[in-house]
Amino acid sequence: MSTPPLNPLPPRHRAGRNEVLAAVLDPTRLPTAPAVALQVVNAASKSDCEPSEIVALLALDSALCGKLLRAVNSCIYGLKQPIASVARAVHVLGLNTVRSLALGLSLPAVKVGRGADQMTRDYWMSSVGGAIIARELAVLTRRSSPDDDLVAGLLRDLGELLLRQMFPDAWLRHVAYYGEGLVEDPCGAEVASFGIDHADVTAEILQQWKLPADIVEPIRYHHQPELATAASKVQQNRAELLQFSNYMVHLDRVAQNPDLLARVMMTAKERFHLPRTALVAFLQSVAPKIEAFASVLNQDIGQCPDYATVLAAGAQELVNLTVETSRTRMSGPSASHRTPAPPPSRSTARTQALPDDSTPPPTHCDVKGLPDFRPEFAKKLPECGCRLGGYELRSLLGRGAMGVVFKAFEPSLHRFVAIKVLAPELTASASARARFAREARVAASIQHENAVGIYAVREAAGVTYLAMEYVRGSCLEARVEQHGPLPVLLAVNVARQIASGLAAAHAKGVIHRDIKPANILLEDDTGRAKITDFGLARIADDAKMTADGALIGTPFFMAPETVQGEEADSRSDLFGLGGVMYHMVTGKVPFPGQTVAAVFNAVCGSEPLRPSLVRAAVPDWFEEVILRLLRKDPAARYPDAASVAAILGEYC
Repeated sequence: MSTPPLNPLPPRHRAGRNEVLAAVLDPTRLPTAPAVALQVVNAASKSDCEPSEIVALLALDSALCGKLLRAVNSCIYGLKQPIASVARAVHVLGLNTVRSLALGLSLPAVKVGRGADQMTRDYWMSSVGGAIIARELAVLTRRSSPDDDLVAGLLRDLGELLLRQMFPDAWLRHVAYYGEGLVEDPCGAEVASFGIDHADVTAEILQQWKLPADIVEPIRYHHQPELATAASKVQQNRAELLQFSNYMVHLDRVAQNPDLLARVMMTAKERFHLPRTALVAFLQSVAPKIEAFASVLNQDIGQCPDYATVLAAGAQELVNLTVETSRTRMSGPSASHRTPAPPPSRSTARTQALPDDSTPPPTHCDVKGLPDFRPEFAKKLPECGCRLGGYELRSLLGRGAMGVVFKAFEPSLHRFVAIKVLAPELTASASARARFAREARVAASIQHENAVGIYAVREAAGVTYLAMEYVRGSCLEARVEQHGPLPVLLAVNVARQIASGLAAAHAKGVIHRDIKPANILLEDDTGRAKITDFGLARIADDAKMTADGALIGTPFFMAPETVQGEEADSRSDLFGLGGVMYHMVTGKVPFPGQTVAAVFNAVCGSEPLRPSLVRAAVPDWFEEVILRLLRKDPAARYPDAASVAAILGEYC
């Protein structure tokens, strides 16, 4: 199947490899390789490493110890007697195997739950399935390091997730455009669309983690082993193994391309000594091991198709299509030849566990005996937390003009939430409480992936509070402060998401009034931007701002019409968006000043320094978008947030 000659992405912005890498490998976007696992990998790679050193390192991570023992005792290794000691496991498996398993059991960092989209679930199925198939093929052909093959298989497509997160809209267009052609040549299509392919991205990540070249380089070329001309024979063989494993886990799609199917079948027979009947038997035997390994990794595959069913259906289609293509080389089978996979049946009950980012109270705490919330707890929360309505307040997340935000657990729905408690000075005002409730209920009508959801607005023991979606991550202000300006492509992507969230709010008639970096949250796992505090800025009356002469924060991003006492509208939010975009790419505010008066004078009467003069890497088109958003006259800005999102969407 030839790759279509057209390009699915707009031609007026084509980022180069280095530019895309700078954005995709942003520190806040990368999955984190657990420190203990990396220490085990580094230690076990030394020639003078002692098993006791590895055992001591593993003892630092009880979860990793547990996974190691579960893996050793699973059907993957087929041991006759169960092993209960980590030291014994290290002795039986050997340092090299433990080195590989330590990292493999800790990654990938992507976990599939009920909220995961279909593409993420498909990725996870491909990742685990391909890893186990690679290992079992390595065992079958007596390769020297089958557990390194397993790790390479598990990590091989990590870059795909990062590209999807970086370019969500473009990725969907990319997949729709190339379709089944992605099975045969995904890397060529990705280079055409994004300037880089996911295998290259993955290899760069693993180099940062200091993994050995014998894992990194095969992953770099696992879709195109013929290009690994400078690689060692070990690396070339592993690249070929990973490519074949990838074909096996996508066998139902491979079978729709007669030419590709013929090549794969030839490889199975000549390279792995698996003629058609033996290949079908191999695939059927490997399914239970895929299930077992997924269980070891604590992955929820309940929403993925049953592995045994999928592989069996793929094997059956392989048989059907092999027979069919032997009769006619003209085309693949008709739809009537396909064997649909029946829905999975699961008899094993799953016990519900706390969310992965949970931090339970200290072991000595009695959750049932938590005290009720009192105003003084807003300044210092008891060690064990407290109770507010139907929530258990666990820790402090932050403070602001509106009040205090806590991380809390909601036992009735078994989830974590963020609880915002109205500041005491505002709670004392009946009108402020009423406005708080009214604005929050309006904001709760916004249902969008780039807006923090509001679950409830309540009052308990005289305390007004709201329950919001808990976002595991940090705010944009902290991100820029800690890591400096964002890579340009990442900034474009974040800006598009903010604009999309604003468009959804404005469609509901909700004006934010306080768009600033501190009100933009970035999720750790997905990199998704979420706007918080929708519509609540009005509660923090202008009188709450510090007196003239004091250092301030929010006025840096206030629109001129708001400074002059006029009513804020959607275009005022766009001015704030322009200020946030300026800050993202320069690390500076567009209208600096040491006092409120100085900032207000700059906002109303001065033009910002062009972003490209602060940072030369800012492209002209992005600079023009920022400067138009920061125009003094609201009518001179873009007409609405949706227009801004559409423009930015063409570049990411």
